[in-house]
Amino acid sequence: MIGTKKRLYCILFAILIALQMIVAPPVMAQSELFRNFNSNTIFKPPKDGTPDDTAGAGSRNGGRCAEDELVEGLSGFKAIVPSYSQTISERPIFSVYIPKTVAKRIFLSLRDANESYYYQTTIALPISPGEFTFQLPEDAPKMESNKEYTWFLGLVCEQNFDPNDPMLQGVIRVMETK
Repeated sequence: MIGTKKRLYCILFAILIALQMIVAPPVMAQSELFRNFNSNTIFKPPKDGTPDDTAGAGSRNGGRCAEDELVEGLSGFKAIVPSYSQTISERPIFSVYIPKTVAKRIFLSLRDANESYYYQTTIALPISPGEFTFQLPEDAPKMESNKEYTWFLGLVCEQNFDPNDPMLQGVIRVMETK
């Protein structure tokens, strides 16, 4: 009986040692990697808290409606304005590239951080593809100085805007005029 207990303790001890040898090295390597990575990372934000350069703004389906004809070499729906921009206008101008598309309208949504300003509308698209520039409509409330607003633009591919329709997003800050 005593010999069986000793054997059982030896087997358990051997299993624990084996587990420690299997699990510990990768965990130690990961923690060493993070320690080395974090100690060398320095982040310096721009002076005014805005990025120097931005790109993108994201789009689904390559910026095209599902029914759109894919034309090689032509881009899809994309923002021409940076995804983070500044303006002094209470009614800023938006500029996007519209591909040849079945969409007839564009969906615009604006909101501030605490959603005290919230505006949505649809705007008719021109018949021809290309750059499309439009100003915040007159029926929209004016945007206030020294506030950031998140904008969303989406191609309305069918009767109503769908979350799977191509969409762009960005932030615009209205600066105070001096």
